[in-house]
This record gives sequence, C-alpha cells and structure tokens, in this order.
Amino acid sequence: MERSLRRRSLLRAAGVAGAVALAGCPAGIGESTGFEPGEADWPSYRFDACNNGVHPSAPGPGGDLSLAWTATYREDAGAVPGMGQVSSPIVLDGTVAAAANVQTRETAETVVAAFGLESGERRWERSFPLTGEGGGEGGASAQTLVSDGERLVVATRSDGWALRALSPSDGETEWEHALDTPTRAPITADSGSLVLGDQLYAVYDADDGSQQSRYETDQDRKWRNRYPPTVTEDTVFATAHDEIRAVDRESGEARWTASNDFYSVLYQERGAPFNSPVVVDGVAYAVCGRIANRDTGGMVAIDVEDGSQLWTAIPEGDDPANYEGDPEAFEQAAFYGIPFVLDDTVYAQGMGRGEWGVFAVDAADGAVERTENVGGLFAADGVVYGASGGDRLSVSATDPAADEKLGTATVDEWDAPRVGPQAIAGEYFLVATSEGIAAFGPN
Repeated sequence: MERSLRRRSLLRAAGVAGAVALAGCPAGIGESTGFEPGEADWPSYRFDACNNGVHPSAPGPGGDLSLAWTATYREDAGAVPGMGQVSSPIVLDGTVAAAANVQTRETAETVVAAFGLESGERRWERSFPLTGEGGGEGGASAQTLVSDGERLVVATRSDGWALRALSPSDGETEWEHALDTPTRAPITADSGSLVLGDQLYAVYDADDGSQQSRYETDQDRKWRNRYPPTVTEDTVFATAHDEIRAVDRESGEARWTASNDFYSVLYQERGAPFNSPVVVDGVAYAVCGRIANRDTGGMVAIDVEDGSQLWTAIPEGDDPANYEGDPEAFEQAAFYGIPFVLDDTVYAQGMGRGEWGVFAVDAADGAVERTENVGGLFAADGVVYGASGGDRLSVSATDPAADEKLGTATVDEWDAPRVGPQAIAGEYFLVATSEGIAAFGPN
C-alpha cells in the first residue's frame, strides 16, 4: 500500500514544531573522509552504512573453518555478559575490537578490548562503569561500537550517557560527548558522521563528537530500532514503527514515507514494525517483524527514488489476521532481522509453516524459496557464513547458489554460548558470543 506524506508524519527538527522539512541537516554530510574499507576491515555492525552484511573484497576462510583463536572480553574473565549486550567485532587494519557489558555481583561495566586479527593476542582493554539511570545491563550500550576508519566510537553510561571515541592503537580516549537521550542500537558511521537511530535520532561529527542535528517524530510515531540506521550517499532511512521515512542528506527534506500492510500479532492495529532496510542497486529491502517476540511480518521492496512499493514477500504459513483454528496447529510465517543481498537474491531468516530457516527471495519479484543448507546472514566472495549456539558454538560456510554446505566447525571450550554479531575480515570469520570472540580461518 502506498501512502502519501502526512504533515504530522514528517520528521521535524527538534525544537521546530510542525516543520515540514528536516532542518539542521549536518553540514558536510555526504563528504568523503577518504576511508575505504579494505579486505581486512569490518568497520560496523553490517559492514557498511547500507547494512548489507556482505564484504565486497575479503576472501574469507571459505570452507576451511579451522578455529584460529578465542579470546575473552576481559583478561581476568569471570563474568558472562548478557546476550544481546555484545558488539559486532570491529576490524581495522589487523586489529579486532569488541565490546561487551560485563556484570558481576559487585560491578557492571562496558568493556572494550582489542586483539590481533591473525594471532588473537590482546593489545589493550578499557572498562567503563555502568552507573546512573538504567541500572546494570538494563541500560547496556556495548552493541553501539562502530568505527569511522580512524577511531572507535561507543556509547557509555558512566554517570550519564555519552559518546566516547577511542584510539584503535591503544584504546585511549580521543573525545567524549554527553548524550541527553539513551542509545542502545548499533551506530552507523558514514562520510565523517555518526548516525544514531534508536530512541535518539541524531547525527554527530566523528572528528570531535559535536552534534550536527537531532530529529524527532510526532506523537504517534516513536523511534524504536535495535539495528543501525541505514544511510546511503544521498539519503537517511529512518524507521518509525510501521513506516520508513527517506530524508535527503543535503537539504534535510523528507522525500517520502513508505508503510506496510503486514499483520502483527504483537501490535495488531498499530501494524508490523520495520527493521532497518538494506539498500542495494536503488532498492530498499526491509523486513517487518520482531524476532525477540517471534511476531509475524514479511518483507517489502521499495524504490528508493520515490518510495513506491515494488513487491511484498512472506514465507508460506497461516494468516494470523484470519486464523480461527487450533492455536497449537497454527503454522507461523514471518521474516526477521536484516536481510542481505547477493547475486540478485535477498536472503532472510524467518519461519515458514512454523519451521525456522533461511529463505531466498527473488530480488526481481519477491518469490520465496526455503534454503536447505544456508545458515548465516553474512557473506564474502560468494560464500555465506553463519553461527549458532546450543551446547557448543557451531559455525558454517555455505555456497548459496548451489545451496551446498562447504564446511563446519565447533568450539568445544565454551559451554552453551549465546551467539551475537559476526564479521568477515581478510581470511577470517569472527563471531561475538557471551563467552568471548572466536576467529575461524588460517591457524
């Protein structure tokens, strides 16, 4: 369903009530900082600001998933961070950085540590107490860790929320900027700017942390997004529940608003909430579904020029809006999280006929097909990598074109680890877990 922009639905600059355009768009946003990630870099949660999760130049380990090394977040490891409170491994020029919220009976801290990509040797470690409003891991911010290519940036909560920039070489603080609103979702770094898109939707200068702009929604729509904002060369894509709003980076004007018609068991008449889209070749692919709640929802393909809907897709299953049968026999259908696009196919995790899996969606028309062996959401050099928990950490490499598994590996030293974000850098596949970081590749 296409819906025209409503005045009350448009983004407005903070402090300018009723503005139709986004005032105060960052000066210089869109200018290049000269940073182009190399094959041994993974600077953000989904590699780049388009959130595709595909490394364009890294060879990856391929089917050789030998365990190269493991490392704990703290050198004196004794506490396990809660699941969901670990960052993506961030890799810059041979250094792997990761953050985790670590809580013991006595303390709660955000720990940021750095390791050698090839050796796993610990290079430095910083700890920031979790204090003040939020209490313990309830206000955790470790997953915000990102890099603009020159520094690491993480949100901390030590006597108030703040953005903190750290040197990748030694972890020393380069700058700190106070935040007046908590932010817990991963941050997007692009063209010298840091884009925050959780409860706070704002843009900061990566050089010194100064705020370039801040935006608010109307009273009917609130920012709620566990994923990093999606940013392209000319557009910022903001999610506000069942709407995606495209904002021009140069003028600050809201270009279009897109919505979806998917039914949400959790939110019902409020609609299915969008996750951050993936933008590839002029199309935004967005999933509407909350994995934490196992809610229902599908996928929408949107033309980024005008916001028109190209197609919708959902796996086979029962329609929750009209289902009147036995609740125990209900066969759920939904997509979750953020997809990735590889060779004209959109891959997304979800449920079809009540069974979990990864699905291949034709980028041209939205036709859905369940894969048998694809088990991940990160790719490099035509190979998809994934990790799962359970009794042991297991990883896999798959050729998605042939739907053929190329290799697997298991980490036996950790008992029932909870799996977090993943990354691919050089010849290594890296997995963040509740126990620490595991690297697979040349030993």
